[in-house]
Amino acid sequence: MTVTIFGKEYSLVSEVGPDYIMKAASYLDSKMREVADSYPNVTEARVAVLAALNIADELFRSRESRESLSESEKQIGEIARKLSEIL
Repeated sequence: MTVTIFGKEYSLVSEVGPDYIMKAASYLDSKMREVADSYPNVTEARVAVLAALNIADELFRSRESRESLSESEKQIGEIARKLSEIL
C-alpha cells in the first residue's frame, strides 16, 4: 500500500491491516506537521527526528503510566486481601 507522510509517498508492505497502517502514517504525518509548524526553519530530517523524539516521549510516558497503574492494582489487591482477612 502507499501512504503519504509529510508530503512524500511511501510504499509499504505489512502483515497488519491497511487501516492500521493508514492510522499510523496519519499520526506520524500530524506529528511532523506539528513540529514543522513550531519550527518552520528546520530541515525535513530534523522535523522527522524531533517528531520521532516526541513519539518516543509519548511511548515512555505511556509505559510509565501503565507500570504505575499495575503497581497500584497490586497494592489495591493486597489491601483487599487484608480487608477480607479482617472482615
